[in-house]
Amino acid sequence: MEIWTLIVKSNAFNFLILLGLIIFAIKFFKVGNLIEKACSKIKENVENSDLEKENSQKKLKEANETVKNITNEIKEIFDNAQKSAELMGEKILTDANTQIKNIEQNAQKAVEFESKKIALSLTQKTALASLEVAKNHIKNTLKEKPQYHKDFIQKSIDELDRLKTNE
Repeated sequence: MEIWTLIVKSNAFNFLILLGLIIFAIKFFKVGNLIEKACSKIKENVENSDLEKENSQKKLKEANETVKNITNEIKEIFDNAQKSAELMGEKILTDANTQIKNIEQNAQKAVEFESKKIALSLTQKTALASLEVAKNHIKNTLKEKPQYHKDFIQKSIDELDRLKTNE
């Protein structure tokens, strides 16, 4: 019995029993198929992971291209905005200068109109004053020399006759 105890207590015996149990479990539970299925699933997951990695890299490249284009587009938009601002500034200055010229011309016309109006008013006042002076001179002359009265009437009649014959 001592041999039996020695065998039971030895590691080799325990190892053989454990090995037998493992072989029995592998055959009974069909562990080979399970391992193959797990391997194929792992293989499939790795392949899917590789595909996803490639897709992600493609998307990253597309995103990088888009970012490169966005930088150029932003620069182009900024340049266009700057050109538009410059053109608008120039147009505003041109319009302002045109308005200034129009205002100056209108002011000059108004000054000329007022000058002509004042000159006409002065001419009318001068003419009225001249008529008044002439009227007073004629009255004084007629008072001092009554014989001119008849001459004046005769000259007026002659002038009226002359006007009638010219028509």
